[in-house]
Amino acid sequence: MIKKIKEIFEPYMIRPMIYMCVMKGSTALVLAMLWNHWFNKEGYFSFVEHAFFFAAVFFFMLAWFQYLRFDGVSLGTLTAGRKKKEKRHRSKDIADFADEKIISFEELEPEERNVCRLLTDLICAALFLVPSLVAAIL
Repeated sequence: MIKKIKEIFEPYMIRPMIYMCVMKGSTALVLAMLWNHWFNKEGYFSFVEHAFFFAAVFFFMLAWFQYLRFDGVSLGTLTAGRKKKEKRHRSKDIADFADEKIISFEELEPEERNVCRLLTDLICAALFLVPSLVAAIL
């Protein structure tokens, strides 16, 4: 499996992975903060220990689903009726003036998208699991 990921992974896939990590990580952080504000008013649970652990488990679950999709398992009928989004033309972007071609997530091949999602979910899971475990130990 790791060998197959190494064959598919290319350096131009790092930018979409960073964007996805920031988006998913910030969303999970906001949800954890909302949980702490609305449901943990009494302070019975540690914010980092419990909320971050739940976020890490959620990201591991997403990574597992991407692993299954990477192996060929798909939802089939649930995704058959969806239409593909139309690409918007960006006319005033700094990338228009750069020499190198910046590849977005939508321009990647389906196998490359699966690898990006899998690695992004694993990175986010690790980023939330480490503080949770440190808070549990201390």
